[in-house]
Amino acid sequence: MRFIKTICMVFAADILALFISLTLAGSSALAVKIVSAVCGIGILAVILADYAAVTAKKDRKEKKESGMKTAFLMGTAASSPCLLSWGALRLSLAGGYDYYRVHKIANGFFIQIFNFIEADASTKALSADEVRLMLPLAFVPAAIVIPVYILAFKGRIFSE
Repeated sequence: MRFIKTICMVFAADILALFISLTLAGSSALAVKIVSAVCGIGILAVILADYAAVTAKKDRKEKKESGMKTAFLMGTAASSPCLLSWGALRLSLAGGYDYYRVHKIANGFFIQIFNFIEADASTKALSADEVRLMLPLAFVPAAIVIPVYILAFKGRIFSE
């Protein structure tokens, strides 16, 4: 159940980040775009870190012994929507269908970073190098969840 809830937290972060990003999208100023990018990633980080910490504290109280395994599985679940979306984007590059705009919406917390890489919303505008450049972003949710869960499970952060 916690892995489904982890994916739901990623979707919640996506919706909230899209709201902020689309609100700030009216400006073409570089400073506003940078603030929007930081806000999007910050929203993702805060939502996932809070969920990972709360889950880890609960598991520690219940004396569960699977801290590392749970952290890895939660991290995998958190990054799975981004990885699936990146895979579809990679396939669309070869397949000729237009998916880039959907990829931007599906990963709303990275929308400004994607705009820095390629501002055009068409898949035809993307190069293979640009798509490869987007791949590390898919691992950011896991990079947030795993260390926070482990440190909270061990009681090093967010301990009561």
